[in-house]
Amino acid sequence: MFKKLCILLFLFSQLMVAQKIKVACVGNSVTYGTTIKDRSLNSYPAQLQKLLGTSYEIGNFGHPGATLLKNGHKPYWLTPEYAKSMIFLPDLVLIHLGLNDQGNNNWPKHKDKFVSDYLEMIQAYRSLPSKPKVVICKMSPSFSGHHWFEEGMRENYMKVQAKIMEIGTKAQVAIIDLSEPLYRFPELYSDNLHPTGKGATILAQKTYQFISGDYGGLQLPPLYGENMVLQRNEPIVIKGSANANDTVSVVFNHRSISTIVHRNGQWKIGFPAMAAGGPHELSIKTKTSGRHTIKKVFIGEVWLASGQSNMDFRVRDMNNADTVLKDSLNSNIFLFSMDGKASPSDHQFTKEELLSCNAHDYFKFSGWSNSTGEVRENFSAIGYSFAFNLQKELKVPIGIICNAVGGSTTQSWISRKTMETTHETIDLLNDTHLNPMVQPWVSKRKERNLENMDEYHIKARHPFDPTLLFDAGILPITSYTIKGVIWYQGESNAERPGLHSRLFKLLIKDWRTHWGRPNLAFNFVQLSSLNRSGWGHFRDSQRRLLSIPYTGMAVSSDLGHPTDVHPKEKWAIGQRLASIALANSYDRDITFSGPLLDYVNVERDYLEVHFTNSDGLRTEDQKEVNDIQIAGMDKIFFPAQSKIKNGTLRIWSHNVKKPRYVKYGYSPYTNANLINGEGWPTSTFSNINDQDEL
Repeated sequence: MFKKLCILLFLFSQLMVAQKIKVACVGNSVTYGTTIKDRSLNSYPAQLQKLLGTSYEIGNFGHPGATLLKNGHKPYWLTPEYAKSMIFLPDLVLIHLGLNDQGNNNWPKHKDKFVSDYLEMIQAYRSLPSKPKVVICKMSPSFSGHHWFEEGMRENYMKVQAKIMEIGTKAQVAIIDLSEPLYRFPELYSDNLHPTGKGATILAQKTYQFISGDYGGLQLPPLYGENMVLQRNEPIVIKGSANANDTVSVVFNHRSISTIVHRNGQWKIGFPAMAAGGPHELSIKTKTSGRHTIKKVFIGEVWLASGQSNMDFRVRDMNNADTVLKDSLNSNIFLFSMDGKASPSDHQFTKEELLSCNAHDYFKFSGWSNSTGEVRENFSAIGYSFAFNLQKELKVPIGIICNAVGGSTTQSWISRKTMETTHETIDLLNDTHLNPMVQPWVSKRKERNLENMDEYHIKARHPFDPTLLFDAGILPITSYTIKGVIWYQGESNAERPGLHSRLFKLLIKDWRTHWGRPNLAFNFVQLSSLNRSGWGHFRDSQRRLLSIPYTGMAVSSDLGHPTDVHPKEKWAIGQRLASIALANSYDRDITFSGPLLDYVNVERDYLEVHFTNSDGLRTEDQKEVNDIQIAGMDKIFFPAQSKIKNGTLRIWSHNVKKPRYVKYGYSPYTNANLINGEGWPTSTFSNINDQDEL
């Protein structure tokens, strides 16, 4: 009897083994686990096994260097792993190939065969007796530090990814995107092609979610919550994630819409544009995995305040803070802070700070608030002034989001995709240690902050590094509709005005692309006055950036301080930015700028300078124009005498017989005093057009 029982138990166990779902992970070195310590435990297939549990059997059939192309330098078709994967008789096949096909030793010659070879491989697996389901993968990232990146790999990679999408449609197979979850985490790569064990964890999690459909239930974006403000007069899109194929129902402002969650765990529901108002209740529920109810949602105007420390400068620290905190109460202003967990002040980052220096963990989110007290006191002074002055005129709810980080560079706010488009920015992206394109104090501060990395065995990125703040603070909010951006940054790039100008243009284009709003308003602050070499030159380079469509610039040189890089007259700057927005984005007929250089007429012994916004041109103190210089073709400048007549400025000097050039407000800390009739200051300017000067 006992013998028969043992036989029955053995047969039952064999039946249970036979019932396991067999998953074949087909691929190259990324699947194999090259560079991963203890790859048999930490490769992505091994970690997938742990996630899926004992009801699954995962086979790692990765072969380093393998190509999908039959004519590639190392065809997967000829590897032992391919044969083993067929003998395995899988129920599900995950194919992750293409990274080696993108190389110049494969793609240029054989690219026309990629689609047909891939379709043939899919069919080969489908023809197995086990009749497996086949899923293909968009390639995990190839980063720009690879020595072939600018030799064709960048373009080849994008073409291979496009072909994979085409193959998915032709073969009617599902596609898992393995690029998206890792592209923001270069610190999880051991080199430019191979994820570390932690990177493999992300790949395992992504494939697990796809196989199981378990995306953690109903989850909402970080900007959702009580007192949130949605942009008025624009289609409203409510989105989030939930378990695959679940049903999501959204009720908002007496309208109810449902949808089915996509296989990738994402869902979105669109409502028509709505007028300002609220509060409205927003209810989001699924059939199986949860419900969220937000009782107070407002519709109004939403702006983002970003940049570095002068935008982050708190209400409580500005001039006349007590008066502002007492007299500017407004329950229709809603504040949302994104504060960095590792402040790049002059100290060694702690272990906890180092662990936060990545795209997922760097910012902590405050939630929306319209309360007084600490929330308002600790909010951006310029951001609050901007919102207050905007609300006072528009009479609608105003939502203002601030994610400024002290000391941050322009390049830290630009996406990797954009930074990888030019040789200059690729160099800046991949060589951040004492790179001559980076200001020395920035490099030294980074070195100081990261001194403990080796001690704690943590591979961290720094907030000053290219792309980190975009990855952590911009990309996560680009699905949230905003009206525009106010920006105060440049101090950390002021020694490289030409480079800054190129980066600034890239940044604005980048953000507009990610928000899907080519006309997104982008209003910035021109640097203030400070006794720091080159600041006059930099301010002029910022003025020239007004050539970018849908931008505005608030002059602040009259509000500076000779030695303090953080001048405290922040309320006035917020007012100026609000006036720019009211005029340009809301069609208010108001003054929003001081005089700006239009053109210069060269006369025999003097220059005649013409401006826009120059009605009532005068000096603030009714004295001579200060800080104005004139030069001939030799560009040797001398102080100029001047006369204002009918909104134009005539300048001359007995030292310059044949004048050609003018500079105004170029002293780093300037006493420039030229204003228009409304009292708005004139921007620093010159008519030197040689771009090498920038």
